[in-house]
Amino acid sequence: MIKRGTIRSIKFALMVSRIAKPIGVNSELEDGNHILMWDFDDVPLEKVEFSLGVVSTRFMLSDIYILRTKEPDNYIAYCFSSFDWRQAVNIVIQTVYVDWQFVRFGVFRNKFTLRVTAKSGDHPYLVKRLEGKVLATAKPEDLKSWCRYETISWK
Repeated sequence: MIKRGTIRSIKFALMVSRIAKPIGVNSELEDGNHILMWDFDDVPLEKVEFSLGVVSTRFMLSDIYILRTKEPDNYIAYCFSSFDWRQAVNIVIQTVYVDWQFVRFGVFRNKFTLRVTAKSGDHPYLVKRLEGKVLATAKPEDLKSWCRYETISWK
């Protein structure tokens, strides 16, 4: 529920919602580069696969791991190809169907974040691995930071 109002020259909004506090992983690596991360909301798996396949071919990416976060059509994806921040953002924004809210928050914070634990009972799980064109240039242990964050709960 969101209540909005204005008093003189001050605009305000009050939001009441259940929250979840999942753990997420950030895209930044120890060397300052970033792995690629994507978020897709309400996009069928076939379209997610197609859009990631296009950028994988265009940018010669390593394997891409697609995980379902919520039934039926919410997905996240990771690719352990390492890029500087500008290149990483460029690749992600060229991906059709990527969630623009995810991109906006990532650009604002200078890193992408995807959850790895349950949010309202739904654990992300692997549904597909798209074979890459090259070998990965980063490993999970190269990731610089993990975080606990607040987000609106689905339940």
